[in-house]
Amino acid sequence: MGSYNQLVRRFLPVVLAFTTACAGGVGAPRTGDAGANPLPDASAAQRVPLAVTLSKYGSVKIATSAGASCTLSIRVNAGQFGDGPPATLSGVADTGGVLAWTYPTPLVPAGRSSHFVECADTRGSVTASSDFDVPLKTLDARGFTVRTRPVDVTGLSGVQTQLDPSLVPARDAVLARINAALSNEWSLATRGLGSLNLVAASADIAIYVLPGHGTSFHSLAPDGTQRILLYIVGDNGAISPENAVAVALHELGHIWCCFGPDAGPDAHWLQKIPDPLLQGVDQYGLMTHPVTCLVKPGIESCPNRFSDRELRTMGFTDIPAPPPNPCVSRANELALQLASQKATIDDEKARAAALQVQIQAIEAQYPSRIAPPDVYATYQSLLAQYNGLADDISAKVAVYNALVVQRNALAC
Repeated sequence: MGSYNQLVRRFLPVVLAFTTACAGGVGAPRTGDAGANPLPDASAAQRVPLAVTLSKYGSVKIATSAGASCTLSIRVNAGQFGDGPPATLSGVADTGGVLAWTYPTPLVPAGRSSHFVECADTRGSVTASSDFDVPLKTLDARGFTVRTRPVDVTGLSGVQTQLDPSLVPARDAVLARINAALSNEWSLATRGLGSLNLVAASADIAIYVLPGHGTSFHSLAPDGTQRILLYIVGDNGAISPENAVAVALHELGHIWCCFGPDAGPDAHWLQKIPDPLLQGVDQYGLMTHPVTCLVKPGIESCPNRFSDRELRTMGFTDIPAPPPNPCVSRANELALQLASQKATIDDEKARAAALQVQIQAIEAQYPSRIAPPDVYATYQSLLAQYNGLADDISAKVAVYNALVVQRNALAC
């Protein structure tokens, strides 16, 4: 998905209001009307010049006096869940009297907004304002911004869930892991196609981490703004910091997925279809419900890679193969070693069984355990071979069991 081109509106130099160090004359010509061209007079020569020469969402440029100190107020409707851009910015005009600002343009409702500028120098101060249009914005998985925030136990506006002070340390651990890993995990989850930047303010979407029990979810307001609530205790118990990153990826995926005939009303896929290029716990992607996780004693591993069909909902078309999964690669290595070790053990067990048949035949033939010298020598040789195999089998079984322990410890 691409973002819409920003609309650029150029304004005639306009001075809307001013105050000076000395009082202006009564009946002085108005300079607030576009196109006004008053004759110069003594008071006008003392005024601080100010004109807004560029005004659009994310960019403002003004012409004023050299060295003037200026403040920009950005008056934008942030919407129900939006952060909005910064409220104010300041700066000093250069020697040519030019000052330009750029600021973040997070997702906000489309509509009419305004910039309000105030500049001052030794002669006084002057103000000007300029309206501009905020265009409709669609979040682009190739590059968007996210802000994370810990929710205090006093709660969050619009959330009725009772929060638990005892879960604050777990909340902080989850938040720390998300902040450390989310940007890189988004890149990995999207096979290097997407970019997610964590910012402290003015984000496209915010993730609120709550110290409580609930179902994490993505919310879309009627005005188009969005947010994510992430509970640290889910339906299946506490969520580890590592799997909280997977939960965050899943909820972010709901910005684009899943809609249409293949999706249910809860915005998840109706069918679990394996992606032939994904392996292990990731094979069905991230947007199924319930998400298929691997649960073993001491291990809970959930998917953290988007499938091909999920990446297509994000607008990606030229989708590369995913990089090898280190866990799955190691699991495959261990599987080969286990198969080889088992084949060797089975072969030696078969040889030992054949020796045992020969030993038992001699023992049956000579129940008194008294046999001719040549038979006795054969018997002793068979016993030595059998016992040697038994010792070797025991050693190989120990190696096999150690490999099994390694395989079972993998989170895939």
